[in-house]
Amino acid sequence: MRIRVVKGDITDQHADVIVNAANSSLLGGGGVDGAIHRRGGPAILAECRELRASAYRDGLPAGQAVATTAGELRARWVVHTVGPVYSASEDRSALLASCYRESLLLAGRLGARSVAFPAISTGVYRWPLESAAEIAVRALRAASAEARAIDDVRFVLFTEDAYAVFERVVTGDESIAAGLAAHPAERWHALFAAVDALTPADREVTWEGGRENAAGVTQLPYPVYGEGFLRVVRLLGELAVVPFDWPGWTRASPLFPEGRGLAEAPVADACRLATAYVRGERFTDGALESGLRNGALDAVVERLRRWFAEERPGRGAS
Repeated sequence: MRIRVVKGDITDQHADVIVNAANSSLLGGGGVDGAIHRRGGPAILAECRELRASAYRDGLPAGQAVATTAGELRARWVVHTVGPVYSASEDRSALLASCYRESLLLAGRLGARSVAFPAISTGVYRWPLESAAEIAVRALRAASAEARAIDDVRFVLFTEDAYAVFERVVTGDESIAAGLAAHPAERWHALFAAVDALTPADREVTWEGGRENAAGVTQLPYPVYGEGFLRVVRLLGELAVVPFDWPGWTRASPLFPEGRGLAEAPVADACRLATAYVRGERFTDGALESGLRNGALDAVVERLRRWFAEERPGRGAS
């Protein structure tokens, strides 16, 4: 499950599930709640009224989640969850974590693959942004193993402040390492086995194109990679490619382009370096060839091996 941060209006999102930071009445309100009801139309409110009349006569308790139609939104369902009001004198973090966990698990039971979350409880409920972001990311990481079909989770934040805080938390070293640990051991074994199975032929790169066709058009040259190497890249992308400011990092990092110093760096830097090459190939043909030739991709895999063997939480179970 990949977690990313998007700046914008959650009601504009195209996702299987849009999560609503609802109030307990389920009858709409201000902020995100009001915006979702306005954009989604009366069908959402009609189903909320049915839920109030049947299962939730006293309102939806904080930390729980229910689903309705998404009405006119570009989604299949809206999942409504009630966040706790922040208290400086009482620890209510378990309730906030439950909002994210229960929403994600409900989305998984519905068959969703993509889920858009707001920053629950950070509006009129006044939960501090930094704390809210840390709780949200930890809760979703912890629940990801129980919602394996969901592969795209995004926080959609309207303000610059909220976006900056969530982006910092999601892309921090601790969060990236937690994302690695959320993948089951067998997926890591598959990556390492694919790397070990590479032959010299798999590591060869040929270039095609560059010739003028009958219409007088010259196609730009492009690299052709071996299937074994592409399998490694696909597995690496599924496991270790992360959201972060990769163009800026590639310019500033002392590890780029050859992986120098990666063995002593946090494992998050291996993910960032992998991201720089995997995403770089989309914009510059031959980026992966460069990482293959200069040893950077091998350095990434070796750092991941050491993390898996020596640093991964629960490694004794595999």
